[in-house]
Amino acid sequence: MNEILDKLLLFVCSVTLYVQKFKGNYMMFPILLALLFGSLLIYNQNKAFQLTMLCIYFGLCCLIPPLTLFLPLLMYEFFITKYYFFLLFAFYIMNYNMNKLGSQTILFTFMFLVLSFYLKYRTCKHNNLRKVYHQTLNDSKELVLIEEEKNRSILENQDYEINIATLNERNRISKEIHDHIGHVLSRSLIQIGALLTLENNPVIREELSALKDSLSEGMDSIRASIHNMHDESIDLYSVVFKLVKDFKFCEVEYHYDIMVPPPLKVRYCFIAVTKEALNNIMKHSNATKVDIVFAEEPALYRLIIDDNGKVSEKAKALTRRILLTNEYVSGIGLQNMADRVRGLNGTFQIITDKGFQIFISIPKENNGG
Repeated sequence: MNEILDKLLLFVCSVTLYVQKFKGNYMMFPILLALLFGSLLIYNQNKAFQLTMLCIYFGLCCLIPPLTLFLPLLMYEFFITKYYFFLLFAFYIMNYNMNKLGSQTILFTFMFLVLSFYLKYRTCKHNNLRKVYHQTLNDSKELVLIEEEKNRSILENQDYEINIATLNERNRISKEIHDHIGHVLSRSLIQIGALLTLENNPVIREELSALKDSLSEGMDSIRASIHNMHDESIDLYSVVFKLVKDFKFCEVEYHYDIMVPPPLKVRYCFIAVTKEALNNIMKHSNATKVDIVFAEEPALYRLIIDDNGKVSEKAKALTRRILLTNEYVSGIGLQNMADRVRGLNGTFQIITDKGFQIFISIPKENNGG
């Protein structure tokens, strides 16, 4: 926008100088011609084209001297560039037409050339400052985004570490309850059973039986609590991460993108399928790389296990049979995988075009842990 305003100012100065010097029926022709060349230079920013137009304009200035007065407008494009040496040709044209135009007119044209240079210098400096400002602004925004992402990552890691610590503490408590209180209650039940065998008094036997029933009920409650605590402490990411870490057969890429932990039944299913798949790869595949992807979508959980091993025709036929029928088919644990997934109303797909790919989708509804 600044460049257009600069050129408009130079055009007005040149036209003012021109109309004071020249009158006649054809006085508009040089103005329109200069305006045409100026517009072409604005329209096409290709330097080769602009240099060609400038050379043609220099030639026309020799034939039509009044065009010399519009050189400040044309030379504006070439100031502050490596083509500034064309200014020498402009000086030559001005000197060539001095006798025809008059020294005073040439002096004003020279002054307008100086003005053209100043305007171009000022505009270039302004544009550079704007670029620096916008770059700084973009850099600041990028730094803010990076900082926000870093803080978010730190918070997620903290939440994850807290969750893992909580699960580990649950495991520790459940083990302590099982090892201490559970053993004490078991020993007490054995002792009461021995007393019942030795005691003949019906009243005492009745009291001992009631005490044994109470202890048995308490023992069952403790076992149920321990079982629930253990189940809740199962972290899908950590369990699969350990499986991947212990898998030495080939390279494994592990991607986990689940924000809310799946229900217990889904966790058990995914862990069992992952174990079975890795076991099958180790026994039956010549794969060199495995990709394991856990993903969460609004309505379902996904598990993808993809290896690049070569699949035999026998394995392909077995796979098709498992997918097309519900009857039991023995072979490489695929039936167990399919049964687990179908038991949770999920879909189980296998593609053997490029390696061996397992696709599992389990809906979130009706799968409470």
